[in-house]
Amino acid sequence: MVLEKIKCNIIVCGPAVGKTYLAIHDKRFVDVDAMKNDYKYNLYNMSLLDKEKNKLNRGEVVNSDSLEYSIRLLERTLEEKKIVLISFDNKLIDYILDKGYEYCLVYANYNLREEYAKRMEERGNELNFIEEMTGKKEWEQFYKENVNDPKPKYKIELKSGEFLSDIKEVFM
Repeated sequence: MVLEKIKCNIIVCGPAVGKTYLAIHDKRFVDVDAMKNDYKYNLYNMSLLDKEKNKLNRGEVVNSDSLEYSIRLLERTLEEKKIVLISFDNKLIDYILDKGYEYCLVYANYNLREEYAKRMEERGNELNFIEEMTGKKEWEQFYKENVNDPKPKYKIELKSGEFLSDIKEVFM
């Protein structure tokens, strides 16, 4: 199935869809979420593997204005005509909606829980993080919330083996 092109430069998505990978390999995309976490916890000198291992234990908050920082990054990225990648953050999504921006929600198919747990394991996430994201009850709740969410202008449900980099040409 070929996806139609959509005019959307804000993508909200869950874990293990390839936000960081895409931003590293295609400079049209900016992983605002990763940049926010580096800023919030001062993770600038930490390897990507160590960042993944410590997702639930990042340490002390160094900069408590991470929402404002994310907003500045988002606005700068939009001004540069690049595509913003963020994780679910209700306050940031509220800001996006208040500004009248449209966004695309990208999420995994319901039947891919085990595939996503394996993705997280392969990238180095700790078991407790993996369980928090892919536990049966949590996964079902995330999926229902995504499917029923009326706020995004566009929604894309990823299939087995599919990452953001596989659908990147959809975004104009």
